[in-house]
Amino acid sequence: MSDEPRRPHEPHIRILKGRPTDEELAALITVLGSVSAAAPQPAEPERTRWGLPVDRLRYAMSNYQRITLQQMTHMRQ
Repeated sequence: MSDEPRRPHEPHIRILKGRPTDEELAALITVLGSVSAAAPQPAEPERTRWGLPVDRLRYAMSNYQRITLQQMTHMRQ
C-alpha cells in the first residue's frame, strides 16, 4: 500500500439548483437504483432444436433426389 492519503471520490449525483430535502434525495436515489435493477433478464436459449414443427415443412430427401434426376435428364437432352 502507499502512504498517500486517500482522496474522497467525486459524488455520483450533483445538485445544480435548489435545496432538496433528505427525503427528496432518498426518493431520487431509490428511483435511480430501481431503474438499473429492473433490467429484464435475458431469455434462456432453446436447449435443442430437435423436432421443431418447422422441420416437417421441408422436402423429404427423396424429393431432392427426384429433382436432381429431373435436372440431369434435361441436361442430357
